Amino acid sequence: MVQKPTYEELESRIKTLEKEALEIKEADRETRIASRNHKRFLRFLPYPVLVRDAKERITYLNPAFTDTFGWTLEELKGQEGRQYVPEVLRDELKSKIETLPDKKSVLQFNTKRLTKTGKLLDVIIRIGIDKDADNHLEGLITVLKDVTMERRNKRNRDVMNRISHVLPQYPDLRKLLFYVNTEIKGLLGAESANTILLDKTQTEFYFISAVHDDPATQERIEKTRFPVDDLLSGQVVKTGRPLMINDFPGEHNQYESRDLKIGYKVKNLILVPLRTKDRIIGILAADNKKAGDFDYTDLETLTTIAATVVLSIENARVSRELRKAYEELKSLNHAKDKMISHLSHELKTPVAILLSSFKILSKKMADLPEATWQPTLDRVQRNLERIVGIEGEVSDIVERKEFYHKNIFSLILSQCRDEFESLIAEETGEKGVIAKISQKIENLFVTQDLDIQNIFLNHFVEKRIKTIKPEINRRNISLISRLESSSPIQMPVEPLKKTVDGLIRNAIENTPDGGKIEVLVHPEGNGMHFVVKDHGIGLTREAQKRIFEGFFSTQETLNYSSKRPFDFNAGGKGADLLRMKIFSEKYHFKISMTSQRCRRIPEDKDACPGSIQACSELPGPPCDGMTIVTCFFPFPENS
Repeated sequence: MVQKPTYEELESRIKTLEKEALEIKEADRETRIASRNHKRFLRFLPYPVLVRDAKERITYLNPAFTDTFGWTLEELKGQEGRQYVPEVLRDELKSKIETLPDKKSVLQFNTKRLTKTGKLLDVIIRIGIDKDADNHLEGLITVLKDVTMERRNKRNRDVMNRISHVLPQYPDLRKLLFYVNTEIKGLLGAESANTILLDKTQTEFYFISAVHDDPATQERIEKTRFPVDDLLSGQVVKTGRPLMINDFPGEHNQYESRDLKIGYKVKNLILVPLRTKDRIIGILAADNKKAGDFDYTDLETLTTIAATVVLSIENARVSRELRKAYEELKSLNHAKDKMISHLSHELKTPVAILLSSFKILSKKMADLPEATWQPTLDRVQRNLERIVGIEGEVSDIVERKEFYHKNIFSLILSQCRDEFESLIAEETGEKGVIAKISQKIENLFVTQDLDIQNIFLNHFVEKRIKTIKPEINRRNISLISRLESSSPIQMPVEPLKKTVDGLIRNAIENTPDGGKIEVLVHPEGNGMHFVVKDHGIGLTREAQKRIFEGFFSTQETLNYSSKRPFDFNAGGKGADLLRMKIFSEKYHFKISMTSQRCRRIPEDKDACPGSIQACSELPGPPCDGMTIVTCFFPFPENS
């Protein structure tokens, strides 16, 4: 017999039930609050969210999903949602879930999804997978992130970066534009990308570069020309504004002849003007987007690339003009060199004859008082030798190895050798004259090949100073030399001799009496320095700019006079430093000059009194002119 509960027991049980009911009610309230908060969270989450049940049917999607893809919950609830998955990817999710390890409940991958309007988006999908104890699917929650624009912008940046890097690699404009159009075609997903230019008359378009899916069509496009008014590009040229058309109006038939010429039908297109500072020179075009329509991002991308394309076209045009000008200048320079060489060697023969004639004349005048004719002959000889010096400098500058004079004279001499010897012996009684004549022809008309030698620069400069010492002694000049020894340099003797002698002579001729000249040789780094420093009149800034140009005089023409070498202001021929500059380029040494013009004579037209003492007696600042010429001769690489 079951004993009935007492009142106290019933009261206790009721209290327990009331407490459990209260706990259940509180738990239910918290569940409702949590569910409401969860739905609110999903509703305000900026990323699209899909919730599916165990059968992978959609039970919920948030507003962000509708904003991104276009479908609402009412349209997709209870469905698999295959509408927004591209057909080729519809089995992708299932296969990835099946291959997911048992313990892993989160899946993430990159893929593509469709909008309700058919636009294809790049997305990153993250899926949370709920499974029961037996590893059976209970539900899915999917979060999607649209990265279409992010990846598109990255592709744009990558393309622009590649284009900017390849610009120097494509000196040929057509090859460069082919590369750029190929990048545009791939970037915009177009059937064709073209660069169209206006001809010189501004009445026709021609395709300087075209890229098309079909090579035969591409070839046809590049051979086609159109009147400006036959293309939509003509409107862009006239208005200066880009054009984007995705849906052609009914009158599209007006461009049927264009489609026939290029071999395909244009369905949509983007046209961007190629604009220089003052005009539009052509169009950058892309047409027939393969997926969807062109948009403003495509337009902005093409506009950005157009700026690079127009710069390349202008650079190519400038380069073409420069090459043309260079070829003309090269031709003129060749003609100038040929003329100078010809004149130089036309001078050589008559001057040599004149010098010989004056030697004969001086012998025949030996019986007359020397004072009546010697100064005149000296003056004539000095100026003839000056002409010979000019010819020598020009020969070094133009540098022609062999001349037709030598071949002609040698041929005549060899053919008539016996006759000449008999005639000369009969008239003068001298023997061996023919050998002397042969040697003279060799000296006059043959430039010997210069052998590179090992030269100790300090010893070489010391010998050259001793050689020209008598000329220096004629002037009241203090020459100080500091010549340090080191390893040998490699140079031909003759150019080095002309360089050393020329720099010392120039320094002496530009230093007034009572002045000082320093000649230095010292090693530095991987070579030897040869320095000539004079404390003379110095050069003006304008003269310093042009001093290596050749045949440039630092004196005013009215002040110029032809004096003896090594005299103050002797009036050089103006080619010495140009010849040295050419030597430096040929034999790989460096020559440079720094100078400070004396403050007493700031302009070229100002004359120096020619004496430090005479200058110091005049009012004004002290003499402070100075010129330093430095030659750096590198040591041989194997030394």
